[in-house]
Amino acid sequence: MKIISRKQERKELERCDKTQKSELVCVYGRRRVGKTYLVEQTFGEYFAFRATAVENSNSKSLLKAFHQRLLASGDNTKTIPKDWYEAFARLENVLNSDTVKLSPYGKKIVFFDEFPWFATPRSDFLPAFEEFWNRRGTQYGDLVFIICGSATSWIIKNVVNNTGSMYHRLTQKIFIKPFTLHETEQFFKDREFDWSKEQIAECQMVFGGLPYFFDLMNESQSFKQNVNRLLLNENALLKNETNRLLEATLSKSPIYNEILQKLSTYKYGIKKYELQENLNAADGTYVRAIENLKECGYIIEYQRNYEKNNPLYIQLIDPFLLFHYHFLSSESRLHSYEELIENEGKYKNWRGCAFETLCFQHIESIKGALGISGVKTNCYPWHNIGTEDSAQIDLVIERADNITNICEIKFTDSAFAIDKTYEENLLHKRDVFKRETKTKQALKIIMISAHGIKGKAYTEHISEIITLEELFE
Repeated sequence: MKIISRKQERKELERCDKTQKSELVCVYGRRRVGKTYLVEQTFGEYFAFRATAVENSNSKSLLKAFHQRLLASGDNTKTIPKDWYEAFARLENVLNSDTVKLSPYGKKIVFFDEFPWFATPRSDFLPAFEEFWNRRGTQYGDLVFIICGSATSWIIKNVVNNTGSMYHRLTQKIFIKPFTLHETEQFFKDREFDWSKEQIAECQMVFGGLPYFFDLMNESQSFKQNVNRLLLNENALLKNETNRLLEATLSKSPIYNEILQKLSTYKYGIKKYELQENLNAADGTYVRAIENLKECGYIIEYQRNYEKNNPLYIQLIDPFLLFHYHFLSSESRLHSYEELIENEGKYKNWRGCAFETLCFQHIESIKGALGISGVKTNCYPWHNIGTEDSAQIDLVIERADNITNICEIKFTDSAFAIDKTYEENLLHKRDVFKRETKTKQALKIIMISAHGIKGKAYTEHISEIITLEELFE
């Protein structure tokens, strides 16, 4: 199975093999995003040593498994290492042997998968690893040591932001993001699914661009059948995936679920301090949780220029989590995708919100369609709900070239028809934004409509029309 996209990430890994120094590389990202697959496809046949930790294991079990990997790599010691210091000493002997496997550029590739799970409570794994790297890793220039894991919060705290003996030892960090629409389309084309762009977009709106989920899909079934089988049936394979996702990527602390569940009820996000007040969370716990969720790519922070005191907003932008909190939680659980479609209002509302999230994740494609790829921008949703003359804007693109785009986003099954009333509503949104923000930038209305606009009536005030096709660029 060939690797889809990830060209830049693979290029970074290959570059580490070509340098004249040892490289300590951290590959991280959320569960199911394809981290292990990327490393395997890049270096799989050249591993000098590879070990994978198992979640919820103890040190004794992990050392026993590590011993087996040492034996498979040429170590002749018959006894299980008594601790991680001995384990790394034996690994060093393997790497120094004449029979160790080398990469095309003469490096020794070491891969520790699910690295955080090696560091069990009261284990000496982390200090033993630090001692090994600070001595063996920096003494010679022949290693590419790759650590990988889904426990993003642990990796950030203990590896990326380590302030102890590993401070500044990391030479490369590679964060693996979910697929874009273009990459998802490549994936399904490679597997001969023959799905339309609309079907692929709706798939992305449910599963969130995670290749592991896509790989579970059956090309002989429709999109709806796949959703039912994987998410909605009584014994669905991914029925409890959200709980596993949060525990594997973050921790079992309830604060993460509480934050995400609350955010799922706010279409345009909520002020950061208001969210904390709603949850009644302690400062330290709340700040750490928000930072971890941001690092995982589940939420974003944004500021709406011109607002008094310029407060930070928090918004949930992960499609899979949004679908979960809307339709898979115990309070609102669906039993089939058809059940959702039959509820026309609910289905239309979800598709609209999910498509707005998809557009927010493809800002670069939108900027490309507008011809402003190189222009610095600030992007955010905007509303002044609660005021006498209120308005909601799906997406504001504030540009450094003194233009602000007011974007209206629509996901419909056919070309969207604009009538006089709708045109007046668009102009009202523009005028309210101008009055409330007192912006001096030129305001241009943009329609982002999956299937474009029907006819030309009432479109004279629309500067650009962007279709679903252009989000795949």
